[in-house]
Amino acid sequence: MHIKPYQPVVLSILRQHGARVVLDMPCGTGWLGQAVARQQLDLDALDGLGLWEFPAADLPYRQVTEHDLDSPMAGATDYDAIVCGEAIHLLRNPGLMLHGAFQALRPGGRLIITTPNTWRSGSRLGYLLRGFHYGFAPMVSKQRGDYVTYVPWSFPQLHVFLAHQGYTDIMLHEVNEPKPKHLAEYLAGWPSRLYCRSRQRAAGNPAEHEYWRHAGSAQALYGSWLVVSARRPA
Repeated sequence: MHIKPYQPVVLSILRQHGARVVLDMPCGTGWLGQAVARQQLDLDALDGLGLWEFPAADLPYRQVTEHDLDSPMAGATDYDAIVCGEAIHLLRNPGLMLHGAFQALRPGGRLIITTPNTWRSGSRLGYLLRGFHYGFAPMVSKQRGDYVTYVPWSFPQLHVFLAHQGYTDIMLHEVNEPKPKHLAEYLAGWPSRLYCRSRQRAAGNPAEHEYWRHAGSAQALYGSWLVVSARRPA
């Protein structure tokens, strides 16, 4: 199995919070099932992005349910954690998915999201030159069911969606990857870093301080991936 840089971060969050009952949403070909095959986890899966990716039958999923993540979730269970890996940018109704995940988590449970980071300075330079972020080229010839990227996400945008859905303890996690990759990216991101640091110093409460600390981090400004976790309040 090819390991992508964000995957060890997801596993670390699950271990850190002692998650035992986990929903993999969407599961795709089942990288999470492969990664936790030797661990004592109760692992369920949802898939239904229309990309025709399903996990192998020998992976340790209790059940795999086909479900369109752009539609309301039913039959919610009290999960310790839900992993939404590399999918939220493929959804037309991301707020509906976040609401369903909130309902499916137990109080105190955590949602873990991974998605491409379009706030990184390299992607912003691409947007300045072409009008489209990296990975978000024009989709004019594609149909529903093709690989279509709908929403370009940044940490601030994910934060507001999660906070307004009722999640707390929203964190951006470090990914072991080169950042920045080029001098031009470093220079392009420096004004944003200075701005975020000034807002962090002027923060009026701990929540604001943490927000600006994450927003001004190297991962937010230069990293290719976002790995964000958030908690349903106890």
